[in-house]
Amino acid sequence: MTQYTYAQLEQLWINNGGSKMTAPLAAAIAEAESSGRSDATSSNPDGGTNVGLWQLDTPGGVGAGHSVSALQDPNLNAQVAVRGSSGGSDWSEWETYVTGAYKQYMNGSTTPDPNVPSSATLDAANSGSDCLIGPFPHTSFCILSKSQARALIGGMLLIGGGLIAVVGLAVIAVHALNKTGVPQRVIAAVPLPPQAAAVRGVVSGSRGPVRSRKSRSAETSAALTEMPRAAA
Repeated sequence: MTQYTYAQLEQLWINNGGSKMTAPLAAAIAEAESSGRSDATSSNPDGGTNVGLWQLDTPGGVGAGHSVSALQDPNLNAQVAVRGSSGGSDWSEWETYVTGAYKQYMNGSTTPDPNVPSSATLDAANSGSDCLIGPFPHTSFCILSKSQARALIGGMLLIGGGLIAVVGLAVIAVHALNKTGVPQRVIAAVPLPPQAAAVRGVVSGSRGPVRSRKSRSAETSAALTEMPRAAA
């Protein structure tokens, strides 16, 4: 456990994205919320747990998407507090601000103390969060968590695999049915008008006898011979 002074809280706020102008108020709220203790926890009326220097509520409040142990990291706690308060301009989620309890800790003349842990990297901050999309600044709503994304991808893969299996079985069944000759026998057994029967014959491969060009020429000559001659 680390207990921070007012001046160290100011610098911690600045190191993690907060402005120097809002640092005195942020430090006063941290003092009122946790007495400057990085490991402080308390129960929240919504059933969650308030964690760390700025007592961030998880899983349903400003600390949504982060575990209790992750929020006990002073740098991460400060980063989430900066986002959750819209850069220190909106503290309506903090009871000590709403009730004015922070005012007894305000000290606008204190110089930030640089003797604090350096700012955590963005990757380190994100590693403690299960939230993949969100939460947005000053919100507790996580649109999509990493566990939900994994479950969604897994479900889509199962559905896709099932569809592929159904299509494959259908292709196998059609192929097996064609090999039995049943479709051809059914088509042959259905009575059809002459035009359709001719089409069926073409489809089934029966095209009738093929006459040679010589035979067709002989038939044409015979037909011309039998035509009545015109009267002279």
